Amino acid sequence: MGIMGTRSRILANSGHVPIIPPVTRAIIDKYTEDIAVDGSLIQKELGFVPRYDLKTGWEETIREMQGENSFKF
Repeated sequence: MGIMGTRSRILANSGHVPIIPPVTRAIIDKYTEDIAVDGSLIQKELGFVPRYDLKTGWEETIREMQGENSFKF
């Protein structure tokens, strides 16, 4: 089950009417703007190196969700 299906199921079981706003390009832009994350500590202590930067990770997530028809632009 995709991410949107899980969220819908949780909301439906809560007894509330689920109101799920559409995911738009503006919403994605808002989530990715002005974010300051310093991963140097985890990289240093655990040797972790991310495979994706934030922008690339979001882009791949969106492509996968569009492929699952979770949302459309």
